Amino acid sequence: MKLLIKSILKAGLIVVTFSTYLNAFFTDVSLPTIKNVTKVVDRSSVGFEWESVANFANVTGINVYRAKAKPGINQTYVKIASIPNRFATHFVDTTAQPNTNYFYTFTTFSGLNESSHGQIVPVKTKPKYKPVKLVSAEVVGKDTVKVLWVPHNNPRVFKYILQRSKDGNRWFYLATVKGRLYPEYIDTTAKRGHKYSYRIVGVDAYGLPSKVSQVVSVEVSP
Repeated sequence: MKLLIKSILKAGLIVVTFSTYLNAFFTDVSLPTIKNVTKVVDRSSVGFEWESVANFANVTGINVYRAKAKPGINQTYVKIASIPNRFATHFVDTTAQPNTNYFYTFTTFSGLNESSHGQIVPVKTKPKYKPVKLVSAEVVGKDTVKVLWVPHNNPRVFKYILQRSKDGNRWFYLATVKGRLYPEYIDTTAKRGHKYSYRIVGVDAYGLPSKVSQVVSVEVSP
């Protein structure tokens, strides 16, 4: 009896595991395809709108596929979302990378049945924000360096990440300065007898970084 119960439980677990990862097995030509897709493109997100399939009562929902564009006609599409509602007409991909070419396509599904892929939508995301312009690094006191930069001209940038390298070695996080219009940082951890280099990255409210700035360096005299 115990062996029978264990076998049933084991079978149940297998069913649960499989049902969690199952994709559609069959292409059903009676299911509608997604048409008239429009897009709105940003740096790390892409918004889509399409013609409603709400009138098709046999539709359970909509799948979203994405391929990172590569040369040639053969692209590798990965399902990035499954919307369990036929009334949906919008989707936003928030996992895109800046300055990257993608192809998107959509299907409808009903149970394990899936439509053919619909319209192929090419997308190129916007590039990263321009780098912050570093002005100078100057020794202003004992073991103290003042770093100056020009505030970023994009209003989406709201903070700066400063990084520092000591004697030409690896870069390390130094500090965060909040406020787009703030133009300076006072480094009180510099030590005499070393050369310090500084660089800076602007960051927006979603954590998307700008390109890395140029480097400014200063020697702290012994």
